[in-house]
Amino acid sequence: MSALSARDQGKVFFQKGKFAASADAYTEAITNDRDNAGLYQNRALCYQKLSRWEDASSDALRALELSPGSVKALYIGATASQHLNKLDSAEDMFRRALALAGAESPAYRESVEAGLYSVLEAKQQERRATEEREEQEAAAVIEELLQKGERVEAATLGEGVASEQRSERRAKVEGLRERFRGQRAKPSVPEALCCQITFELMKDPVSTPAGQTFERSAIEWHVRQNGSWDPVTRQPFDRNQLRPNLALKEVIGDFLSKNPRAYGV
Repeated sequence: MSALSARDQGKVFFQKGKFAASADAYTEAITNDRDNAGLYQNRALCYQKLSRWEDASSDALRALELSPGSVKALYIGATASQHLNKLDSAEDMFRRALALAGAESPAYRESVEAGLYSVLEAKQQERRATEEREEQEAAAVIEELLQKGERVEAATLGEGVASEQRSERRAKVEGLRERFRGQRAKPSVPEALCCQITFELMKDPVSTPAGQTFERSAIEWHVRQNGSWDPVTRQPFDRNQLRPNLALKEVIGDFLSKNPRAYGV
C-alpha cells in the first residue's frame, strides 16, 4: 500500500472502532512517510483507545517533534502521561495545549481544561497522601515517646500523680496537633482570582483588550511562544495594550491578607 492508501485505511478502521487494525495501517503508512506528524498523531490516538499508554506517549512526542504546535498531540501526550503517573509532564502538556487551543474550538478547549483540572487534582491528592503519611509517622514517634515518659513517671512518681500529668500532657499534644493541621490546611482559591493560562492565583493580573485577565508573566510567555492573540477569544492585540487590572489586584491582595497560606496554592 502507498502511504496515502494506508492512511485512508487507518481512518476507515478507526471509524469502525477497529483500533488495533487502524494502528497497524498507520504503521504501514509511517514506513513510507516517516516525517508526517499527522500519522504519528493518529496512531497515538489508536494507542490511546487501546490503553497502550507508553506507545501513545511515544507517538505523541514524535508528532510534537515534527509539529510542536499540535494541540491534538499535546492532548494525547498529556493524557498518556497522566495514565503513566507522570503528572508533571501531563500538567506541562495540558497547559501548553490550553495556551494554543484558544476559542476556535470551545469543546476541545473544555476537554483540555478538564484534563488539566484532573491532573491538578491528582497532584493535590498525592500531596495530601504524603502529608497524611508524614503526620501518621510523626504521631507514631510522639506516641512512643509519650509512652516511655509515662512509664518512667509512673515508676518514679506513682500512678496517681503520673496519671494526672499524663492527661494534661496528652491534651496539650492533641491541641498542638489540631493547631498544626489548621495551619497546614490551604484555602480554596476562587476561580475568578486564577489565571486562565496557569489556573493559579494571580499576583500581577493584566487584562487584554478583549477583557480577559491573565497573570502578566503567563500572557507574556504566551505572546512569545504563540503570538499576540488572546488565548481565550483569539482576538489579536498589541503587547502594549495589556493593562494592569488594579481592581482585581486589590481583591487578590485582600484575599491574601486573610488567607496568607494561599501564596503556596
